[in-house]
Amino acid sequence: MEAKKARGDIILYSVLFIAAFVFYKWIIPTQIYLNALAKMEKFNPDTFPNFAVIIFLITTGAGLIWAIIRYYRAVKANGKPSKGQTEITKKEKIGIFMPYIVFALVLIYIILFAKIGFIPATAIIPPIILFVIGCRNIKFYVIYYVFVTVMYLLFRFILMVPIR
Repeated sequence: MEAKKARGDIILYSVLFIAAFVFYKWIIPTQIYLNALAKMEKFNPDTFPNFAVIIFLITTGAGLIWAIIRYYRAVKANGKPSKGQTEITKKEKIGIFMPYIVFALVLIYIILFAKIGFIPATAIIPPIILFVIGCRNIKFYVIYYVFVTVMYLLFRFILMVPIR
């Protein structure tokens, strides 16, 4: 079972790494125009996007390497995962629909964001998403609300961005 999970992680991290590489090599350079003066500056319009993509490349690369190590350890310990049909449990059946449920909740968040504003939508929907994906530890809900409050205060009072 561990080898099967690791194999799924290998696929996921590979796709994310390729996507980040495409962003770094083609999308950012073609979508952010830099004139000659901006190219000479230390910090220019493409500094943050490149920094973010490089961090993403590093983390996905590390995740990919770790998933490959986990896969080889699991194969060495238990052999290759079998391709035979096993009975699907109730939890696995619900897990199949989980991405669609979370996607629907994100769409609801977008609609609420437009209709009732950032603060109420952000106070309601993301905690529901946490609950739906199985988070039952109250500590994570507290961390979420503290983070959102700090971001609100930062944008509202330091950066002077009006948020409703």
